[in-house]
Amino acid sequence: MELTWKEYPYKDKTINLTIKEKKIIGLTGNHIEDLLEIILLKGNKTKIEVNGKELKEKDFYPTKSKISFVPQFIEDNIHEATIEEQMIEYMKHNDIYPKNLKKKCKDALKIVGLEESFLNRNIYTCSSSEKKQIQIALELLKNPEIIVLEEPFQVLDIPNKKKIRMVLRRIKDQFEKTIIIVSNNPNTLLQETEELIIFKNDKILAQENTMDCYQRVDFLKKHKIEVPDIIDFVYLAKKNKKAKIDYAKDIRDLIKDIYKHV
Repeated sequence: MELTWKEYPYKDKTINLTIKEKKIIGLTGNHIEDLLEIILLKGNKTKIEVNGKELKEKDFYPTKSKISFVPQFIEDNIHEATIEEQMIEYMKHNDIYPKNLKKKCKDALKIVGLEESFLNRNIYTCSSSEKKQIQIALELLKNPEIIVLEEPFQVLDIPNKKKIRMVLRRIKDQFEKTIIIVSNNPNTLLQETEELIIFKNDKILAQENTMDCYQRVDFLKKHKIEVPDIIDFVYLAKKNKKAKIDYAKDIRDLIKDIYKHV
């Protein structure tokens, strides 16, 4: 599902924005919660297109139901004793009535890499990465087209970041979903996203390929947008030392380039 806002009224301005399907997209900037409300279809119902067609009033809520939001922390949304009970309660709340409730729960857990035994666990006995997997599994129960995650890699160590990265990429590639990562960490956004949307001073400052965007260092610094550490290192080496090295996502690629050219 591709969503487009054309001349969408926002405060005293308008917004033009497209959320492409089957992509991992980064969302960053100031007052990002305002743009997030627009993407989650919580505001104006006009000037929105779905897959190139104008969104009709009768289709607004069915379209909205295809967008899921995963908050940074899960504990605020937990009310049931076990994960299975929580998942069943979630389905009831969202009017989801599968023929086999337990199978639906098991399948959602399997997609995010968790075993059936987690159904009998309490969320408070789970690790930070397991909690994040459970959050994602909950949202998968309603089979959304777009999954928005708030700081999904926060407080995770490197192995667990890799685990969540694999989950998100599997959901994108195998199940053809769009993933939106909301973060103020440019290092995370460079590593984890394909496209980047920067929202600054109530307007879309940039929307393009993530690496291409972060290579526009002078432009980003002018607008006080933080750039990833590895990008800033290469930028300074090029500017101050005239180093003939390329921008890279991975420090290993950068080291190889340094040995080759410096």
